[in-house]
Amino acid sequence: MRKIVLASLAIAVAGMFGCASRYADVPAPTRFENTQQQKLQAADHWRNIADHVAKQLAGDLRDRLNGRAVYVPQPGGEQAFVEGFRDLLITSLVAQQISVSTEAKNALTVDVRYSIYRFRPDRLQNTYYYGEATLLAAGLWAIGGVVAADISSAGGVSAGAKLLTVAAGLDGFSWLRNEAGGRAQLASGPVPRSEIVLTTSVVDATRIVSRHSSIYYAVDEDKALYWDRPATAHTISVVGDCGPGRATCAR
Repeated sequence: MRKIVLASLAIAVAGMFGCASRYADVPAPTRFENTQQQKLQAADHWRNIADHVAKQLAGDLRDRLNGRAVYVPQPGGEQAFVEGFRDLLITSLVAQQISVSTEAKNALTVDVRYSIYRFRPDRLQNTYYYGEATLLAAGLWAIGGVVAADISSAGGVSAGAKLLTVAAGLDGFSWLRNEAGGRAQLASGPVPRSEIVLTTSVVDATRIVSRHSSIYYAVDEDKALYWDRPATAHTISVVGDCGPGRATCAR
């Protein structure tokens, strides 16, 4: 009887500490569900984005152009990414049979903007990687054990060890199927700190008739492509006394 009472008390105490409080001063922070985000690692990825955006814009505009063209401004002096993306977008729009004008007159304007953000480095500590060497080795070892032996009848192997071996094997099989079997999705290298928000809008006079936004990872080592603007030269005129008679001139 005493054991039953102690067990009931233990369960009650565990319930008191294990359940969330009914009342709180602020909402409890929770995680978002796991998602995937594309990582930019080549200029061909920029082309893929341009093709995707052009298809979206073409779907929005086909019944709205009424014979008009679109115009993609190219102001120059921008970061390498956005300049390259504008050129690729023009090519992709033409491929979608959208008329592209070289001047803004009587055309709808395609406005391309992007912002890049840099987050703290320790946000990556809970990210799961398939490619860790120790996990991969353990997974492959477990696969070998599952394939080479009858786990259910192996002498001296505890039930818990069998379960762990099968779990590690399944993890290894998952890695092989997703990352080494020709269907890999996870990008190589660490999770970047830099992220890009890219927004493309089509404007008709003062009205936005189409708008699409996407978010991508940018490799931190490619900072020059996304952060740095080309250096520009400026000519400064100096006005002053240029000789006899105190004539004013510019140099």
